[in-house]
Amino acid sequence: MTRVLRPPKRIDVTLDSSGRPRIVRLDRHFDHVSVVEEWRVSERWLATPIDRAYVKVVGATWLVLIFQDLFTGDWFLERIFD
Repeated sequence: MTRVLRPPKRIDVTLDSSGRPRIVRLDRHFDHVSVVEEWRVSERWLATPIDRAYVKVVGATWLVLIFQDLFTGDWFLERIFD
């Protein structure tokens, strides 16, 4: 099962030297993560266009889907995998 957050929750992400997520901060907790999968979604035809870099990351005890809004640079948590 998965839990989808609507709207997505803004989070803090620290990147490694190659620009990939290395540390994800969820509320008061943070964890070192490994990237499982990554892709980009760019849809300009929508009423509110999106340009996002999605990254599925695994921490010590969780697997989540996060994305970076490439218009603002902000990171968001979108899905928690159980």
